[in-house]
Amino acid sequence: MEDKDFITSVVNNFIGGICVFKIDSIKRSIEPVFLNDGLYRMLGGGRQAVDMIFKDIRLSIIPDDMPVFEQGINDILADDGAAEMEFRIVNHDGGLVWLRLHGNLYSREASENIVAAVILDCTEQKLIEEELKRQSDYMHLLMDTDITFDLNCRTDVCVFKKAQTDSIKRDSVVNGFISHISSAGIHKEDIDAFEDMLRSAMAHAHKDSIEFRSARFFDDSDDYRWYRANIVSIMGKEGYVAHVIGHIIDIHEDKMKELELKLKADHDGLTGLLNKTATEELIRRILKSGAGEEGALIILDTDDFKSVNDNYGHSEGDKVLSTIGGIIKSNFKGMDVTGRIGGDEFMVYINSISPDDACRLSGKLERAIKGAFKNEAYDGHITMSIGIAVFPKHGMDFETLYENADKALYEAKHSGKACFKLFGTF
Repeated sequence: MEDKDFITSVVNNFIGGICVFKIDSIKRSIEPVFLNDGLYRMLGGGRQAVDMIFKDIRLSIIPDDMPVFEQGINDILADDGAAEMEFRIVNHDGGLVWLRLHGNLYSREASENIVAAVILDCTEQKLIEEELKRQSDYMHLLMDTDITFDLNCRTDVCVFKKAQTDSIKRDSVVNGFISHISSAGIHKEDIDAFEDMLRSAMAHAHKDSIEFRSARFFDDSDDYRWYRANIVSIMGKEGYVAHVIGHIIDIHEDKMKELELKLKADHDGLTGLLNKTATEELIRRILKSGAGEEGALIILDTDDFKSVNDNYGHSEGDKVLSTIGGIIKSNFKGMDVTGRIGGDEFMVYINSISPDDACRLSGKLERAIKGAFKNEAYDGHITMSIGIAVFPKHGMDFETLYENADKALYEAKHSGKACFKLFGTF
């Protein structure tokens, strides 16, 4: 291939426009002399449609951007070196396209100027910049702890731009972000929801927000912190999502205060156990996610508690309930659910336990509570009746398990109290 043919091939296959214009500095006319094939491919719509745009490009530039364009032409004709401008045109299909023109004066003869230019489509980049600015302005996210990100859906490359603080790392580029998201430092309980949010945004135009915990990735600490991600899809020219962009802000302090308030709201102030609503909600959640894992629902009712209040006063009654709550908490591990569901009624759900072990633990609990008041005037009068139902044998949902445990409790009451009964054994 001859050098001329080679150069022509390279110019025409350039990804973008390589153009030559003739500009009359007196008439201010702009006439295209050469448009490469790459320009036609970039703008689409066929040669005739693109030729119509560049025959008088001023007619296609939107009025708001005309001052920028005219100043750019003046800069090129001033012959002080290359000049660059960005402006929007109305394309052949009626859509707006952002173009970046980088040009310089090639030759001049009288009022006739020959200008060589490179033209690139920067629509996606401008949309990303505009969306990030809109998010920042609207959501007041311009804080010291701001993190912006841009996930390229075609390449699975995510660029994080982080505020310049001592605790947060600087800008970073993560290759294969979605495919390696399990190693991104996001908490295991939050990672599925985080990935689902991103994949949904990659599949179709979407705006979303999520709160999640992360360690190591956004800062240098191994401790998990709470963040909020606000994301939006950016559509490409081809009609599919090209980028997912957004902000990530540190909400750890506010989230911890929120969780502390929720913890207080979910717990009974006297015993420190969960209240009725929180107890039932947590048990339902465990039953829904723990299919196939044996467990036990236990209901405990204080025998003859009314006599303590009547004979010794409500302050002594509160002391009894507080002591029972402490005994219940000390006999169960962190994954178990312990709650006060009524005045003198308690509920426990135990994970991963056999019926025999649930019975042994209930007997131990009954004896511990009975022996906790040896130095009190009502020694020997505080006992517990206990009903037990086993998951999944006695029920697959909370309502069924509760009903059967309550039947077992009723049987314990009518068997002399101060004992436990397992549903299905009486």
